[in-house]
Amino acid sequence: MKICSLVAAANIGVIFLLVAGNAAESAELKVLSASGIQAVMEDLGPKFEHATGHKLAITFANAGTTVKRIQAGETADVVITAQPGIEIFVKDSKAIAGNVTVLARSGIGLAVRNGAPKPDISSPEALKRTLLAAKSVAYSNPAGGSSSGIHFATVLDRLGIANEMKSKTVFQKAARLEFWLQTVRPN
Repeated sequence: MKICSLVAAANIGVIFLLVAGNAAESAELKVLSASGIQAVMEDLGPKFEHATGHKLAITFANAGTTVKRIQAGETADVVITAQPGIEIFVKDSKAIAGNVTVLARSGIGLAVRNGAPKPDISSPEALKRTLLAAKSVAYSNPAGGSSSGIHFATVLDRLGIANEMKSKTVFQKAARLEFWLQTVRPN
């Protein structure tokens, strides 16, 4: 995880330097960023400002909101969001494919209460059984534009259990841990 953060940080730094070189007349760079990379941006932003003399005006939002803002006509010098959003920008000619750089990849985690047995998620069928046996499942609401929430809703759909999971689903407003699973404890 630490290595991924360092790689992402280095990539973001390079992108900012490239943007700064292209926008030398600008004393302020507007950055619209998905909140998933907020910690990295808050660490790198001041370092970039110190090194270049340029000021960053960073706004954080979830990936869905970031895409909606750009689609509605908002502009930014740098946009950091999930790949599906960037693909929409390229398709709609709001970004040039050659100017797109992958900064980081993220995984989705699963957590259980301390002392609870580890769930079997070794295959799609095992994951399906585990989810169906859970008392509750929490994740970010896909309606709010969360990339991970949208992805997890798609997983439930692909497993064919979206309807069965509705009564067990608890949507999280905002959480660093996107998904958690409360397993059924043996009596």
